[in-house]
Amino acid sequence: MRFLGTAGPGLTARARAMGKSWDIVEYAHEKGLGNAHTTLPADLDPVKIKKLRDQIEKYDMRLVVLVRTPRTDADLPKYEASVKACAEMGGRVECVHDPFSGRRYEQFKSAAEFHEFDAICKAAVRRAEPILRKYKMRLAIENHKGWRSDELVAWVKSTGSEYVGVALDLVNNVSLIETPQQTIDTLAPYTIFVSFKDIGVDFYSDGILLSEVGFGDGLLDLAGIVARFQKKDPKMLFQLEMLTRDPLKVPIFTEQYWKVYDDKSPVPPRDLAMLIAWIKNNPPKVPLPRTSGLSPEGVLALEDRLNQQSIDYARAYLPSLA
Repeated sequence: MRFLGTAGPGLTARARAMGKSWDIVEYAHEKGLGNAHTTLPADLDPVKIKKLRDQIEKYDMRLVVLVRTPRTDADLPKYEASVKACAEMGGRVECVHDPFSGRRYEQFKSAAEFHEFDAICKAAVRRAEPILRKYKMRLAIENHKGWRSDELVAWVKSTGSEYVGVALDLVNNVSLIETPQQTIDTLAPYTIFVSFKDIGVDFYSDGILLSEVGFGDGLLDLAGIVARFQKKDPKMLFQLEMLTRDPLKVPIFTEQYWKVYDDKSPVPPRDLAMLIAWIKNNPPKVPLPRTSGLSPEGVLALEDRLNQQSIDYARAYLPSLA
């Protein structure tokens, strides 16, 4: 499938099981996928980088490469070497990618802490931009449960750079009080690639349960999403990301959750009402996947089943990804 790939960071059970011997490019190729999300060798060994280039040329694949954006000036030489290596892979690296944050409501205890971190991240992108421009390599900043979509758009626009855009995770911002449609509508114009998944949601006593589910078992209009982004860019990459775990708990009904927002980063009450209504009106189609009580082999089997279900669904119902 030329435009469907897989994201290494999402394949948690397989990565743990296979360790350093696991090759995400080989895995994607074996599954008949056309792209993969990976990293460069930590030591930037030219022999290893050439091996990766030869591999993706042999398989006619494209890559998204995770490269940490330089947080300090001391990071600049390695960052430039990494971006240069990506740029020299025959045009097969779609972008470098950085998620920047963890979960805002867990990573920070206050809005002030978040704003301090926000300033560090924006400075990192300003530091990186001349290098991105020099090598004509795009940076995709992920909506990785750190910034609400309007905050991320403001950040991208503030760079004034054609080489800075968005890695769009379709569902992450549910944890930041947005419906998937709200997130997609806001971030679509800036999207470089799509972290492609389906979602099941429910409530628990302190908030929201959020789960990746196999394609077709969730709530998203996957065919409509593919059509929308292929209209924007016929060569848009969609990367299957399957996180095999218990449902993620997002404690929106607790006081601590709200301490990471303030007047500089408000959540409109309308957004909260819309999200709660959307969850109430869209109960899970199937039980949300759980890994508690499973052996490591059982978790791996579940992950493989959900991945294969998603790939099979894409082949059957999303033919434009082929």
